Amino acid sequence: MYLKKLELSGFKSFPRATVLEFPSKIAAIVGPNGSGKSNIVEGVRWVMGEQSMKSLRSKKGEELIWNGSEKVPRVGKAAVTLIFDNKDGRIPLEFDEVAVGRKIFRDGINEYYLNDSQVRLKDVVELMARVGLGETKHNIIGQGEVDRILLFSSRERREMLEEALGLRVWQLKKHEAERKLEATENNMRQVEVALKEISPHLKFLSSQAKKAEARESVAVELKSVEKIYFAKEQREIAEEKKRLDDSAEPLKKKRAEIKKEILRLNVEIEKSEKEWASLSVGSSEEKTLLAREARGRELEREIGRLEGRLQVEQERLASPKLRLVDMRYIQEEIKEIILEIKDILENETHTEIMRSHILVQVEDLENLLDQIDKGTVEEKREERDSGALRELEKALGSLQEELTRVSQEIHKHENARESKREKSGKIQAGLREFDAALRLKQDEEKDLALELERYKFNEERLAIRREMMLRELKEAGLAGEGVLGSAAEDYKNFLAEELKKKIERLRARLEEIGGIDAALMQEYQETASRHEFLSKEMEDLKSASRSLRELIKELEEHVKKDFREGFSKIKDEFHNYFRIIFGGGRASLRIVEYELGAKNEYAAEMEEEKPKAKEEGVEIEIDLPRKRIKGLAMLSGGERALTSIALLFAITAVNPPPFLVLDETDAALDEANSQRYAAILKELAKKTQLILVTHNRETMKCAGILYGVTMGDDGVSKLLSLKLEEAEVYTNR
Repeated sequence: MYLKKLELSGFKSFPRATVLEFPSKIAAIVGPNGSGKSNIVEGVRWVMGEQSMKSLRSKKGEELIWNGSEKVPRVGKAAVTLIFDNKDGRIPLEFDEVAVGRKIFRDGINEYYLNDSQVRLKDVVELMARVGLGETKHNIIGQGEVDRILLFSSRERREMLEEALGLRVWQLKKHEAERKLEATENNMRQVEVALKEISPHLKFLSSQAKKAEARESVAVELKSVEKIYFAKEQREIAEEKKRLDDSAEPLKKKRAEIKKEILRLNVEIEKSEKEWASLSVGSSEEKTLLAREARGRELEREIGRLEGRLQVEQERLASPKLRLVDMRYIQEEIKEIILEIKDILENETHTEIMRSHILVQVEDLENLLDQIDKGTVEEKREERDSGALRELEKALGSLQEELTRVSQEIHKHENARESKREKSGKIQAGLREFDAALRLKQDEEKDLALELERYKFNEERLAIRREMMLRELKEAGLAGEGVLGSAAEDYKNFLAEELKKKIERLRARLEEIGGIDAALMQEYQETASRHEFLSKEMEDLKSASRSLRELIKELEEHVKKDFREGFSKIKDEFHNYFRIIFGGGRASLRIVEYELGAKNEYAAEMEEEKPKAKEEGVEIEIDLPRKRIKGLAMLSGGERALTSIALLFAITAVNPPPFLVLDETDAALDEANSQRYAAILKELAKKTQLILVTHNRETMKCAGILYGVTMGDDGVSKLLSLKLEEAEVYTNR
């Protein structure tokens, strides 16, 4: 397993997608100060789950996103992805290549990804812990953090060593088990309190339950006797009811037949009355006849008026119409004769016919002269005078035809009225017969009703008895006759009085015992059930607590055993690397114990006296050659850096992480120490992958690939890469 590739996009000074590949064991990142080299290291730290903004040189998550410059606009998110080669299967995922990614948006939302599948931060942290990359980030030493290990407390050093030795996974499991144990113990305390609360109440309820059992036996016997008593009563009522029904049934049947006959007679009477009403004088046919007679009289009067007008008109037309001869009349007649002569002369070619026509006109002139002598002339009748006469004759004919039709209808209706009168007499005779038969049947029905009243009285008395029995049934809790079926055959062996007395005695005994509230019994059952559940829950919690304690103990022993073994190896390697770097001297690690007490004096005074829990830590002891320096506080800056490097390399040598990131850890070294540092790096590269941020030429020489980081006036970091092996071949040409 090794780090194959690093991808940055929108992260700090890398707004564009930037890819760093690591084909060799040692990769160096170089460039001037402020070009963005450390941003690459912080990208690695961030994608592995770092939550401290201080470690990322920021105050809030939004500051990790490229915020833009005058030439390059800002972006909406930042993303970093680490791509591992997993062909050896060290990462417990069934992929040959594993991509761990993280994104942040300007609203502060973080997203984590494994092979493009979104996961939780917890999943990323656990996965990193399994491959030796834990929360202490011992494999990433940032700029100015080279002596961070020396500044750790003894407890923090122990945690770092545990994480470096791959024990973080077991620690996480232990913390999870402790959390579950704490929750289990809290639950046990709550269950114990609940058991203490309900135990006294359950004891009281138990005594009431025993009392209820005694009452129950009496109640069962009472129910049994009541069932027999009520079964007997029910059977007697049923037999009496049957006897009454059998006696009254023939009378009811006969009365039903009479009612049926009465109904039939009423129907016949109603039918006859309707038929008679339809034949009465005031019927619609009579009204029609009267209307026809009135119309006939009206027509006769109208015909009389028209005949008088017709006679007057005929007399007027028969008398001549005379008018005085005046010059206008003579002129019109002469003009008419002249026009006719002209017409004859123009159109007629036959001489004889023309002569006859002219003679006619001569006669007309002679008549005109005769009329002039007389002084008067007979005026011609106009066509409209004879037209009025024809209209009167036509109207008179139409009225005479209508009068004939109305006379026929009146005759027809008079015949029909006579027929109805005969039929009405027959219907009235039938009605009298139906009325007589109806009165006879009604008298018979009244007699039967009086006879049935006596049976009804007995039925009411029996119904009262049955109602009383049902009320007693309800009071006894036996409502519904179905519950008495099992006692139906036993009632014959008992007398009603004996049963009644026994019931009274048993009820008296129940009163002596007293009433048991049903809600109290239900509460007893619920309380007993809850007590049983809590007891079982307590046993389960105790079993779970024992299992968790055993698991915690096993994990502690496992961590302690592996830590002791790894610690011994790191201690030896630390001494060796220290001697190599300083050219002699002595360095050692020592396990110390310290108490977990109050954090301040006030808290210490408030706590009760109790045994203090102890934890282990790790202290560093050194002895520089040719110097009387025994403590870390007396070291110079360069010596502190070299000591930290020695311990870091020792940890890496014992349990190599997948990769080691060193950000200018060689800044404080002189030339001689730089050469030793480079030699150690080459040896260390045989065990783990190294990513170095450096300005040191000796360190650069040992790298297989160089990444140069530059920054232009747009504020964007850019990469230039060079493989030193290819560079050597090129220069040798």
